[in-house]
Amino acid sequence: MAEGEKVTAISGATLEKAISELHEDPSTRFQSIDDLRKLVESDEEAEGLVDPSLRRKDPKFLLRFLRAKKFDVERARALYSNYYAFRAKHADILGTLEPRALDHVYRCGAMSLLEHRDKTGCAVMFFKPSFWPMDQYPLMDIVRALLVFLERLMEDEENQVHGLRFVYNFEGVSLYQMYTVARSDLARNGIAVELFQEAFPGRFKGLHFLNQPWYISVPLSILMYFLKEKLRERIHLHGADYASLSQHIDLQDLPSDFGGEGPPSSSEFLCTLMGLEQI
Repeated sequence: MAEGEKVTAISGATLEKAISELHEDPSTRFQSIDDLRKLVESDEEAEGLVDPSLRRKDPKFLLRFLRAKKFDVERARALYSNYYAFRAKHADILGTLEPRALDHVYRCGAMSLLEHRDKTGCAVMFFKPSFWPMDQYPLMDIVRALLVFLERLMEDEENQVHGLRFVYNFEGVSLYQMYTVARSDLARNGIAVELFQEAFPGRFKGLHFLNQPWYISVPLSILMYFLKEKLRERIHLHGADYASLSQHIDLQDLPSDFGGEGPPSSSEFLCTLMGLEQI
């Protein structure tokens, strides 16, 4: 990789954060990327991988892993390995990961995206599980749609540096819906925990839960004991306390159906970002 090759476009405050928080050094960035590439190629050779070309190793892609692990090359190497191991392990469950094949999920209103960044620069996603029409498609379609969307978000370098926040509003969720989730592969195989903790090159800055009933609060509280401290500290169970949520995300950045001052959440912007035509 030539030193003159442009691998990043960040500047200003974003570059300052990358340097101060992620230990990204513009003078050694290329060397770090090259070091990571050599390590993953060595791992692939040791694994006897039949077709290494199926795994991306371009500079921009590898840079995601370095930023996610604050430019610790060995930790980025482990994350890269986990990323592909996760997809191989759950290939039969994950199925198709193409936006157009998941159009029905993006349009149902269960997930949306804030059209601008919050005050810390984070992208903010909103989820309304009660909008899942469980009689029309399975839970794993939602998981697939989320994975595809996360990949799209991480193409944006601003998101790589500033990170992501998630807000779940469980208002209107039925006990039967949660029973279905509890019996699913998502719960039994620990897919969500595995993804968030070990297998995705992103900075998860906050997971916020609103209006969660007891049959959600109890298992969440138990689950938190099995999470790494860093992730556990970023999970917040707000219940019906919207003021508590506003301490983390400004009211003007919250949709009205999430206790904020903004317009109601809508999937329109998300669909546009995913390249799906308006209907």
